[in-house]
Amino acid sequence: MQPEWEALQAEVRDLAARVAHLEQATGLARAAEPQAQPPAQPKARTPLPLAALGRALLGLAGAYLLRALTEAGTLPHQAGIAAGFLYAIAWMIAAAKAPPERRVDTALHSLTSVLVLSPLLWEATLRFHAITTWTAGGILLFFTVFGLAVSWRKNILIPATIATLAGVGTSAALLIATYDVLPFTFVLLAIAAAVEASACLDHWLSERWLAASAADLSVLLATWLVTREYGLPPDYAPIPHAWLVAALVSLLAIYLSSTIVRTLLRGFTFTWFETGQCAVALAITVGGCLRLSAEDPRVAPLIGWMALAAAAACYVVSFARLDRGGAPSRNLYTYSTFGILLALAGARILLSGDAAAIAWSALALACLGAGSFYTRFTLLVHGAIYLLLALLGSGILVEAARSLLGTSTQPAHVPMTCLGLLVCAAGLAACRDTRPQVSILRLSLAAGLVWLAAGLAAAALTGTYHALFGAGATHAYCATLRTSVLALGALLAAWVGTRWQNPAFARLIYPLMLLGAYRLVTDDMHLDQKAASVLSLLVYGAALMLLPKLVRST
Repeated sequence: MQPEWEALQAEVRDLAARVAHLEQATGLARAAEPQAQPPAQPKARTPLPLAALGRALLGLAGAYLLRALTEAGTLPHQAGIAAGFLYAIAWMIAAAKAPPERRVDTALHSLTSVLVLSPLLWEATLRFHAITTWTAGGILLFFTVFGLAVSWRKNILIPATIATLAGVGTSAALLIATYDVLPFTFVLLAIAAAVEASACLDHWLSERWLAASAADLSVLLATWLVTREYGLPPDYAPIPHAWLVAALVSLLAIYLSSTIVRTLLRGFTFTWFETGQCAVALAITVGGCLRLSAEDPRVAPLIGWMALAAAAACYVVSFARLDRGGAPSRNLYTYSTFGILLALAGARILLSGDAAAIAWSALALACLGAGSFYTRFTLLVHGAIYLLLALLGSGILVEAARSLLGTSTQPAHVPMTCLGLLVCAAGLAACRDTRPQVSILRLSLAAGLVWLAAGLAAAALTGTYHALFGAGATHAYCATLRTSVLALGALLAAWVGTRWQNPAFARLIYPLMLLGAYRLVTDDMHLDQKAASVLSLLVYGAALMLLPKLVRST
């Protein structure tokens, strides 16, 4: 019986499998019963921070108790201040020790610490006169740095931000209320230095602008108070010049140092904050020292040489360290830009007039030569900027315009004009790169060369004319000479462009002829000597006839 039973079971299983296969093929299979979903759990309600708020109110009650005991004389003023300070520190420690998920507790404990300390220092300094302004500043600095330190391990932003806000805000309020600028200016500078040191280690980057703004404004205020027309107001504490210079230099040193550490040692890219703040600190320092130099002549040369040294350092960093032959980076552009700004500021502080123009011409030659040798377009642009400043600073561009378009009849600034011609020619000889941006630079150099040469030629010809025929000779032929210089200059530019395959000069043909036409219409056609007008037309017409042949050959 056993074998028959087993065979029967096998047949039943086979039959069940066949039926299931048929149901599945015809779509008659029974849908699976839906599984029962577990009941939704009610969302846990976030409890209101009533307990933390209650602890904060108890903390403030303790602060009021200490104030009452001190005001009643039960505690000496010094002991009450010390107890209040330690009490505020304890609340800051409690804020740092709060669990990371309890952000409200952290914020309330930090605020309690600030609400204990700031009124304490205000009354101790202004009402009871129990501590000096320097002591109040030292306490604020310690409290701020302590808030940054206790937040360091867990990288908690809330206590660090609130401590920084308290230090900056209370220092600014006491600076205004006590009329004692120096202590709190140095406190704000020290807070800025602490925040920048933290930023160098990737902590609290978002707080940098707050400390920087406070430091900038405090140094600006101190500089304005000392250098104002009527001097320091009588209510303010004295501000020695040496201390003010130290504050100005410290402001620049703090942000230059942090930027150097972050961009060169840590390898970070310049942020917009760092670029802007370094520029602001540089402007405040240089401007403040220049205002002080009116009373102390030793300040300006010191700042000038420091600016030149910093400019040299920026150029070395840009092209010896950051320029690796690849695509230029933002750091390279930023450092090189600061280099040219510092060089211009230093040269302008130390030199003036033709001396500054000579220095800028030398810098232009150096940058154009180095840029061409190392194929660095940034250096070529800097060379062009230095050259433009040299030409504008010496006045030879304006003098050339007077000789060509005005009534100047004697050469002026001949040595500086020759120097400008030399630098333009050297720059053209150096710029042999075929890139489009370098072509624009070559065109600018060629235009400067032609403009200076034409102005010098016009002044020399008109001066020779009056030397031969006397100072009282008619000026009509001087106008003809000026128009002739422009027409002949266009022909010479076309010939140079053809002879030396230099398209930069060929592109100057039409601008020169347009200037000649402008002179014909506005000046030469209205001369009292018609022979001079005829000569101008003859020369200009001959140039128009010859130019097409030269242009076609070009």
